[in-house]
Amino acid sequence: MRTGPFPIYNNRIYGIANSQLTPENMAELGAVLGTILGEGALVVAARDLYPPSRMLKRAFTSGLMSTGNSVIDFHSATLPELAFAVKRFGAKAGVHFSVAPHMDSAIQVKIIDAGGVELSYEKLSDLIEMYETKHIVRSIPNRIGWVSYAEYIHDIYVSSASSFVDSSPIVAKEPLVVTDLNHGPASDVLPSFLGSIGARLVAIKAGRPPSALKPRQLPPVRDILMLQDIVNASQPAFGAALSTDASQVFIIDDKGRYVDPDKLVAAIALMLPEGSRLVVTDSTNRLVDLAAEKNRLYLLRIKGQASDVSRGIRKVKASLAATDSGEFIFSQFSLSPDGMLFIGKLLEILSTEEVKLSSILDTLPEIQEYRLDIDVDESQGRKIIDHVASLYTEIVVTPLSIKYRSNGVWVKLEYDPQKSRLTVCGDATNKAAIEIVKKEYEKINQLIQSLS
Repeated sequence: MRTGPFPIYNNRIYGIANSQLTPENMAELGAVLGTILGEGALVVAARDLYPPSRMLKRAFTSGLMSTGNSVIDFHSATLPELAFAVKRFGAKAGVHFSVAPHMDSAIQVKIIDAGGVELSYEKLSDLIEMYETKHIVRSIPNRIGWVSYAEYIHDIYVSSASSFVDSSPIVAKEPLVVTDLNHGPASDVLPSFLGSIGARLVAIKAGRPPSALKPRQLPPVRDILMLQDIVNASQPAFGAALSTDASQVFIIDDKGRYVDPDKLVAAIALMLPEGSRLVVTDSTNRLVDLAAEKNRLYLLRIKGQASDVSRGIRKVKASLAATDSGEFIFSQFSLSPDGMLFIGKLLEILSTEEVKLSSILDTLPEIQEYRLDIDVDESQGRKIIDHVASLYTEIVVTPLSIKYRSNGVWVKLEYDPQKSRLTVCGDATNKAAIEIVKKEYEKINQLIQSLS
């Protein structure tokens, strides 16, 4: 994580609302972006349903206006909708405010370029450096920008996403999906989208978050367990838990099993047409290599986050990119990760092939991992993952795990709520990885003792 006036985490500005991120500094940061874009540029803006996101977005918008930029405000909208709208409306940039994946009361700010891709770490650092030097060019009063409100973005997105999915096999089967919307803007989008392609939906945690709740970007462990119970009771095609901004999706298969994101990427690789091109992050488990080899896919690994993968997918002209943090990018539709569209495309594949997701997962080969277990309760598991996330610069966070690069080796820390244990694991075929896993295991044990 980059330090400074605004920490950067996974190529996104990240900080505590009203502490690190305030209305005052967000207004100045908006003015810096507006200065870079130039007077007269169009920017689209959106947020999740969390009040601090609304406050900070409005402040950022005022900064953009002060430099002569006009803003189309979508109010509450998902990140996939915003990224899609950047190109649809010919905007020079987009900005999205939502809760962060770890640390209570934290907000993350995602800035998207004219191509619909999140800014790289380098460009984001340049933006912050300009903020530090107060490099702002304000417009004269009669050139101050306008704000327009466009609540119809949901209808535009649903219409476009529906046309991107072959709905005929879905309509024929009317599959059921159980979805945890995680109190995000997808509440206003996903029901219409799935209904338009012929699927049935059971939605939970829709609408605004309760005032007493401290929401996070990723669904909490207890909600993953609840989703598993609902899937077991209702027998849908699968269950899906969305991140608050709908950029990430985490799957429960038709047998009620949580699907580790690494396994999900590998399963998708098995279901793609032979010869397809697939782009993944370098932290993705080598299981995907075995699946790609079996299905004769062209596989490219990209170092970095989803935004780096978005740039890589254009270079190799691949149709799909995936990360081990539940992100899927369909380049022919948008260069932003889209959990809602993934649900639709997964329904299309399963309905067309007339297979169950569990049967695909069960065909995945086993890989050798070196694993060491530690008994913990749920509160300890969350504290440990949050603490580890604050220690490393290269991390991949999911609802039940965190990966981090230690001495050049990816280590995974998994939490199993049903067995109340943490597992430290790594590649069992790599001697260096085994030694690092042993050292990390000792560190985690010491950390648990210090937090007790």
